[in-house]
Amino acid sequence: MKKISATSALILIPIVSALALTACRPDKGDDDPAAAAETLEQALAPREVQLIRPEVREEHATLELVGEVRPFDTLKISSEVAGKVDRVLVKVGDRVQPGTPLLEVDRETFHIYLEQAEANLAAAQADLNLAAKALERKRDLLTDDTIPQAAFDEAEAAHELARARVAAAEAARSLAARNSERSVVRAPASGAITERHVVAGQWTDVGERLLEMAIGNTVKIAARVPEAWAAKLSGLETFEFTVGPAGGRREARLYSVQPVVEEASRSFEIVGVAKVNDGELRPGMFANVICTSPQPLTTLWLPAAAVATSDMSQVMMVADDVVVFRRVRIGRRLDAMIEIVDGLSAEDAVIAEVAGLHRGLPVLIVGGADDE
Repeated sequence: MKKISATSALILIPIVSALALTACRPDKGDDDPAAAAETLEQALAPREVQLIRPEVREEHATLELVGEVRPFDTLKISSEVAGKVDRVLVKVGDRVQPGTPLLEVDRETFHIYLEQAEANLAAAQADLNLAAKALERKRDLLTDDTIPQAAFDEAEAAHELARARVAAAEAARSLAARNSERSVVRAPASGAITERHVVAGQWTDVGERLLEMAIGNTVKIAARVPEAWAAKLSGLETFEFTVGPAGGRREARLYSVQPVVEEASRSFEIVGVAKVNDGELRPGMFANVICTSPQPLTTLWLPAAAVATSDMSQVMMVADDVVVFRRVRIGRRLDAMIEIVDGLSAEDAVIAEVAGLHRGLPVLIVGGADDE
């Protein structure tokens, strides 16, 4: 006895069904053989289908990450003189320019030191003037042989001593003036105050940290990238980021890429730099980082009508004039299109409309991919 193949059995199913319907049709049984023949012919007729090939797109993969805004460089502000803090002139968040006064340390005391040094200098200069006049008189007397050489030598030594005292007084005045200027702590560069560790009335020593500031109009944008993306970022020069729910997209220039992957998180850090043109970017804020791979990626897309997704993702193809299934793996859905991640090549032709079709159904290709 000849065996019937599985494909043949599937083809016979609609034929048997059509014959059964013909047999059960009322009033058109044996007395209407033409109608029965027409019904059988319709059941045996193959379905008309169109074939399409996947749409090929050149894309660049994107990755969204949670990052943070960091200061580009930070500077610890301290006083170069010791004393009681008189006033703190800035608060956290203030933007300052080079030379802006930040705080004052015992200004009155250092002003008194300066006045004292100026008075000492004036006295030393007066002594020098007096010694110079005495020396000049002694020189005249020495010329007339009125005084001995020893008296002139003493006058000359007194004059040199007075000159040395003036030099010492000038140095002391310069130091007092410098300390008086240092009693006002000024910003060394442009930037923003990020931390404050001092209040008025507090005693401070030389070198003690009083303020911290972020230097310049540039910030860092840092985010951690999964290790699987290491190769995709090759050639990356910039990335985009947003700050805040209503923030527009900004661009950061790549500054550094961490050379090792951390074992605990299996990720590495990338850091970009961006200009601060307003007050929206502040160190410590969260940033939504969008990395776009410079490496192009080829993706395949099919219309949603060409993909069966009820139980498992499949497409329908034609082999030996009957419908066959092929399982595929799908990805994104965009504008009634479905991304085919795996299971299909760009040259494969699939049936454009899978609704109402089943495996083994006879079909007739009436247009589409095979017409090309």
